[in-house]
Amino acid sequence: MKKIILHILKDIPLILMCILLAFFIWIFATMTTDPTEEGRFSQTVTIETVGLKEGMIITNGLPYTVSINLRAPNSVWRRISLERIQAKAIVDVTGLEPGVHQVPITIQIGIKPIQIVSYTPNTATVTIEKYETRKFDLVVEESGDIPTAFRAETPVLSQNEVNISGTVSQLDTIARVAVNLERNNNTETIEETLSVVAYTEDGKVVRDVTITPERVKVTQEIKMRGGYRILSVKLSVKGEISSGYRVDNLSVDPGFVTVYSADKELLNSLNSFIETETILLNEINATTNRKVGLNVPEGITLVGDSTVTVNIEISAIEGTSSFGQIPISMIGLEDGLEAVISPLDIDVYLVGPIVTLADIEPDDIHAVIELQDLGEGSYQIAPKVEVSATDTVTVQSIQPATIEVQITELPVTDSSVTEVGSDSNIISENDINTEP
Repeated sequence: MKKIILHILKDIPLILMCILLAFFIWIFATMTTDPTEEGRFSQTVTIETVGLKEGMIITNGLPYTVSINLRAPNSVWRRISLERIQAKAIVDVTGLEPGVHQVPITIQIGIKPIQIVSYTPNTATVTIEKYETRKFDLVVEESGDIPTAFRAETPVLSQNEVNISGTVSQLDTIARVAVNLERNNNTETIEETLSVVAYTEDGKVVRDVTITPERVKVTQEIKMRGGYRILSVKLSVKGEISSGYRVDNLSVDPGFVTVYSADKELLNSLNSFIETETILLNEINATTNRKVGLNVPEGITLVGDSTVTVNIEISAIEGTSSFGQIPISMIGLEDGLEAVISPLDIDVYLVGPIVTLADIEPDDIHAVIELQDLGEGSYQIAPKVEVSATDTVTVQSIQPATIEVQITELPVTDSSVTEVGSDSNIISENDINTEP
């Protein structure tokens, strides 16, 4: 037994050498058939945060992606590409308290064998803050006015407190929480649902906080004061508009006015309206805005402006008119050409205000055919028609709609040849003997 053990101990170096040699042969064979390559990990690697304590929040922006360089056999690179192997970049903030921390980034890739050569970034700056929810009193901030004859009661909120969630540093800046009630000369009770806004001491809006609820209902009663009354404005007009015109709109602004009287009986005895001073329509021939007074009963005081604006919109009544045998002129014909048109005149139909149409004469209408850049040939051309001395009348149609134009070349004459006698004998000027 002792001899066997001694024999084995004697062969141990040889055995180890064989194992080591086999290992190197295996490595050489592997590297030859599946060589190791270095490259960039092709998949997008996003950063994940773990271990954040409850009630804490990371308030700064972390790097979005990490770039990783690997060494791996060629077969592993193929698997990474074909199987879309994923990697994780982890920022572990376990146990960290509020403050600014420099935390290492660790990489996890679900495939082996690989060697992570480098990655960027390898650390992340993490700002941790405490996150909490606080209750704040809610107030109404009023802006705008209401008419003198009315009074506004204290606004009523659907709830007087709101919860605001955010970081402690944000919540500490909140000086007031409010809704803004805007009034625009309201004469009736206001009911609106308004957004809740948190403000700093200097009036800036606190952002990146969560307000619950975001909107609340606000009600404010608007009541009329004693001694006041609202009356509608009635427009007083007489006469007729000029012939050929019509009234498109007749309105007054404001449509209501407020009056005051200490005499309650007198106030209650008034009609529901108050009339304007009389406007004579026959004196108006164009759209106009004008200020007019109001006929205020004795013992009554008008609150505010003593005049109203009357808007009178007037337009001409339109009609049609026809004009026959308007001659056609030609312009733009090139030298050496002549043109013949058929027919020589057209009928024109106009549309516009009837008072303007009545003043138009045939000589005010001009029909033109433009022949620029036209050579020999036959053409159908639409005349252009204009009406002078007015821009309120338009051409509705013309008849015929197009004119036939025949353009030909002018005949060429030889000035060196003179025709003599009725028998058309031709004699050269050089052959004429001027001597007796």
